[in-house]
Amino acid sequence: MFKIGEFSKISNTTVRTLRHYEKLGLMLPTTVDQQSGYRFYEASQISTINKIKMLQQIGLSLDTIKEILEKQQTEILNYYYEAKENELEQEMEELKKKKEMIRQLQNQLKEGNNMEKYNVVLKSIPARSVISVRKVIPTFQDEGMLWGLLQKEIEAKGVKIAPGSLGVSLYHDKEYKENEVDVEVQLEVSGEYENGTAATFFEAPEYNMASVTFSGSFDQMPQISQALGTWIETNHYQVSGPMINISHVSPAQDPNPENWVTEASFVISPQS
Repeated sequence: MFKIGEFSKISNTTVRTLRHYEKLGLMLPTTVDQQSGYRFYEASQISTINKIKMLQQIGLSLDTIKEILEKQQTEILNYYYEAKENELEQEMEELKKKKEMIRQLQNQLKEGNNMEKYNVVLKSIPARSVISVRKVIPTFQDEGMLWGLLQKEIEAKGVKIAPGSLGVSLYHDKEYKENEVDVEVQLEVSGEYENGTAATFFEAPEYNMASVTFSGSFDQMPQISQALGTWIETNHYQVSGPMINISHVSPAQDPNPENWVTEASFVISPQS
C-alpha cells in the first residue's frame, strides 16, 4: 500500500484532490491509521482514479460520477452518456450557427452593404378567397405545424386550390417577438366552404407591399430587412400591416436551401 503522498505521485493526482474525493465519499483510502491519521491507498485504486478523470473530461459532475461508480450499472452510464451526447450535439449545432454568422459578416465586410443585389419593388396582392390557419406558435421555426393543419383541412373538405396559388405566411405581431408569435398561413381557393376545426375561409384584403424576391436560405433575412427598410424610408412610406412571406419554392417542395425562392414583403402605405 502507499501513503497518500506516494499515491499522489503514481496516480498523477494532487493530495488536495484525493482528500476532496474522500470528503465526497467518491474514493476512500483503503485504510486509515487510527494513531497517526495516515491514509493508505492500493495500486488497484489507480483504476478508479483514471475512471473519475475520464468521466470528468466528458463533462460529468462528481456527484454523477459517484452514482455511476457506486451502482456499477452500465445502464446508468449509458443514460448519462446519451444525455451528454445530446448536450454536445446541441453545442456543436450552436457553434455551426456562430461559424455561419461569422462567414456572413466576413462577406458583408468584403462586399460593403451591397444592397443592390436585393431589388425592392412596389407591388400589390389583390383581394382573394383564401383558406387560412392562424395561431400563436412557440417560435417561427414551428410554422410547419400550421401548414400541416392547413393541408389536413384541405384534404378533409376537398378544398379546391386556385391554379397558381402560392403559400402565403403573415406575421401579425406589431413588434418583433422571438417566442409566442402570431402567424397565419394562407392559400387561395376556388369555391365556397364552411369553416373547419382549425381553418377559416374568407375574402382576404388587397395588400400594397414593398417586396424583395430572393433565392437561397433565410440566413439572408437581416440584409433583406435592411434593403426593405432603406427603400421604405427613402420612398416615404410607412409599415402599416404584417410582414408577408410568399413561397415560390418552399422547404416543403425542395429540402435544398439553395433552391428555395421566397418573396419577403412589408405591407406599406404613404407616410401620413
